[in-house]
Amino acid sequence: MKVDEIKKIFASSLGENEVAFLFLGYSGVILRTSKGTIIIDPADLLKGKELETLKAGGVNLLLFTHSHGDHYNHKDALALFKATNALVIAEPSVYHSLLDKIPLNKLISALPGITYTVDDITINAIKGIHVGSINLYQIQIGGISVFHGGDSDYVPIKDYPSDLAFLPTGDPSPTASPQGAFNMASDLNPSVIVAMHGSMGQSKEFEQKIKEKMPHTIVIIPEPYRSKIVTIRKRT
Repeated sequence: MKVDEIKKIFASSLGENEVAFLFLGYSGVILRTSKGTIIIDPADLLKGKELETLKAGGVNLLLFTHSHGDHYNHKDALALFKATNALVIAEPSVYHSLLDKIPLNKLISALPGITYTVDDITINAIKGIHVGSINLYQIQIGGISVFHGGDSDYVPIKDYPSDLAFLPTGDPSPTASPQGAFNMASDLNPSVIVAMHGSMGQSKEFEQKIKEKMPHTIVIIPEPYRSKIVTIRKRT
């Protein structure tokens, strides 16, 4: 099923305000717009024929927020790079674990506060709060801005307004929570939010907070390995 859903991501004909994504679990996501494809925090959730499908579809960028096992797996990250030859942008501890395994022209250590540009994609690295170092990312791809919160607690991010936000609501993270995700959403003011990295109860609690305080924002609680296309409502 996962292979078929990945194929749907690449087969989708997307308009300039549309985003296709496939939630993998935890905070892992495959994200595609008309301008390119990005994989974030795939952990050990992509293997075998799934890698072959990604190679055939074409991946521009691999992003890693930090080195915990539900976000990054060394062996699987190398296999994913080998399959896609995509540029890897990673939090420094992940970068150092991949050093000497991936060519330097394909590997970037993402320092918080720095902006990175790859072809038509711009990535802002933001320092999060977690057990150890973690990066959050705002990605500008085409005319769409996407935020990914790893499994961080809330940090001020009003300087990074985003159209689409992937926000962590809790378990098994010791730092993420429904309230932290809501505070992130309040700063970002997105059109669409995808709740991730939390129990169903935590994601539902977060969804209710958004319905009460941000009624014009759509919340998606995704089913793993089911592709979805969302239309971004641009701010006026």
